[in-house]
Amino acid sequence: MTAHPANGVRRLLWIVALCASLPLCGTAWAHTLDVNTAQIALQDGRVEVTLEIDLLGLVIAANPQHADATSLAILDEFALTLAVQRSRSLLQSGSHLRLDGKAIPLTLSGFPSVGDIRFMAASASATADNSQTHAQLVTLRFLGTRPVSGVRNVDLVLPKEAGSVLMTFVQPATSLAAAGGRATFSVLGPQPSPAARPGTSAASK
Repeated sequence: MTAHPANGVRRLLWIVALCASLPLCGTAWAHTLDVNTAQIALQDGRVEVTLEIDLLGLVIAANPQHADATSLAILDEFALTLAVQRSRSLLQSGSHLRLDGKAIPLTLSGFPSVGDIRFMAASASATADNSQTHAQLVTLRFLGTRPVSGVRNVDLVLPKEAGSVLMTFVQPATSLAAAGGRATFSVLGPQPSPAARPGTSAASK
């Protein structure tokens, strides 16, 4: 089922007007940055992947019949719900984490609601002609469902619909410092060049 054009336009105008009346319209997890990122953290026997991704870009790529943010903003509730569900399923099923070659099941959390997606789409549609507008990056998290230890190699694959992603691996170290004391940490490997960009390798192994 698709929305009648006139109804869709009225819905979009209503949403844009509401956003204009609320300066803080949006959600706390939306950011305006330039690069999709994924941070893989291994600590206390568990692994977590934090994503900052262009979620609207993912939804549009996963549902190519809806060509842009405006198309998403004016969809009826049923069609938009299907599009969001398809996008979430694609991200969940298309993301693969391996530790030392062994697959680690992941549980996705933080995926926005249908209403949140509609507001994001309407906001993006309203500023589509502004060349300075950045993509809204949304924070999502994958949690590993198995305890891990003694890991030497970490491998992460995300679905191509997520676009280029700058990936980082961190293994936090902690130290309790007494009052006025000092904490010293060893750097475990070479640091990447600041000029590294998505799709390039900062340092060869």
